[in-house]
Amino acid sequence: MSKENNNKVMIMLPGEQVASIEEFEGGKNTYLTQDGTIRSAAIGTKAMDLKRRVIKIEPKNAPMLPKIGDILVGYVEMIFASMISVKVLYINGVESTSGFSAIASMRVGGGGRDRRERPIFRTGDIIRGRVMSLLNSTVHMTIAEREFGVLYTTCFMCGGDTVKVNDTVKCIECGAWEPRKLTNDYGKETLRQIFRAGGSR
Repeated sequence: MSKENNNKVMIMLPGEQVASIEEFEGGKNTYLTQDGTIRSAAIGTKAMDLKRRVIKIEPKNAPMLPKIGDILVGYVEMIFASMISVKVLYINGVESTSGFSAIASMRVGGGGRDRRERPIFRTGDIIRGRVMSLLNSTVHMTIAEREFGVLYTTCFMCGGDTVKVNDTVKCIECGAWEPRKLTNDYGKETLRQIFRAGGSR
């Protein structure tokens, strides 16, 4: 819910209703939902331009929601029947400490699973994807393109290092392998580069 400080200034939280499209046009740090509601995309205060009928959110040094088109990197925190929840670590290569999560469909290519019903995602997998929607205050990401999917994972059997072999990951220590929806640049070195770049900003 919204909070008020000692000066009675309303603080809006991400996803909260700011106005309706009949009242105002959405400005900076807002987004429009399908039902015509303007919602906040940041923690901050409402600022209204009554002449232009535009409403925006002035951020209060708080993390921003990812925008449509942003590239996210994070780890799989939960797996559901048809989707995964990804804890966001990097937004467009910049480290994020916001604590946001995104969801992505497991129905990628062959429906998210191969013919033998083996999963292509596991908890802890590092995922890269692109924000495609902010519907209902939820970050939806796609991992369908070839540069998106599992960026790196460790062996599900022994925890060892893995390498990409076609559409599978193979452990270089115990030899175990599993199918995955992999990025085209899968590997530990790509992950190191992201960590180095994100931490230096």
